Amino acid sequence: MIVAEDTVHRSFPFYTNVLPYMQKIEPLRKMLKQLQMLLKK
Repeated sequence: MIVAEDTVHRSFPFYTNVLPYMQKIEPLRKMLKQLQMLLKK
């Protein structure tokens, strides 16, 4: 458990940097999915 906790603490800055980036990308991903659906039809 201690090792896993240490890993979480080490990767925490990574997550805090990636989360805002992911939130910006999410609308783009949804748009791409909608485009794929339209193209399949």
